[in-house]
Amino acid sequence: MEVLSFLLMNMTEAARAWAHPYLDQLGSHCAIIQTVDDFKIKFLAAFGDLDTTRAVERKITSLTQTSTCAEYITKFRTLQMELNWNDAALCGQFAQGLHWEVQKQIATRERQPRTLRKLQDAALIIDNTLCEERASHPQQGNKSGKSSTTPNQGASTSQQATKTGPLSSNPNYVLEEERNCCHAEGLCVKCSKPGHKFAKCRTRWKATPKEDKGKAKETAKIGKDSKYQLGKE
Repeated sequence: MEVLSFLLMNMTEAARAWAHPYLDQLGSHCAIIQTVDDFKIKFLAAFGDLDTTRAVERKITSLTQTSTCAEYITKFRTLQMELNWNDAALCGQFAQGLHWEVQKQIATRERQPRTLRKLQDAALIIDNTLCEERASHPQQGNKSGKSSTTPNQGASTSQQATKTGPLSSNPNYVLEEERNCCHAEGLCVKCSKPGHKFAKCRTRWKATPKEDKGKAKETAKIGKDSKYQLGKE
């Protein structure tokens, strides 16, 4: 009896409050704790392993709603059963971990839920309503922006090919660098041979592909320009 009295009287903080009613009963026939073994059983049931309790407390304080409220409630209740928290503390922690949209709608209610069960029921109804609204109004991606960008890129590429392709692939096309070189050495710009100028050259142009009339026109234009320049000289 003296050992029990010593243990119960020397508790501190939360354990002191827990031990007080047992201390008042000590020595009577209705005392719940009558032996040291009784004390161990009751104490461990109330406080358990301190390391385990702290680990659970860390988990429940860091728990947040990342998907549905139903899943959040399930995880919260699993941790709740391992703690000796009162209903008010559980309500506060549960509300803190809710999604911000659910928190906002609960806060605007005229009558706030007073118990954990009522709070969880209200949060579940609100979350289900929000999920239905999201499902009926899916977010649309910026498809128009992507589709408008690609054709523009294709158009610019084709334009560049149109500008550079026909001239470089035409068999009658003479590069400007080659024309300047022939002109500097006194050679014919058309056939690259000495003894005559472009205006008096009897060498025929290479055959122009029939399927591309635009190339023939481009070549004829180059010939006229070259002839005009030589005539000036």
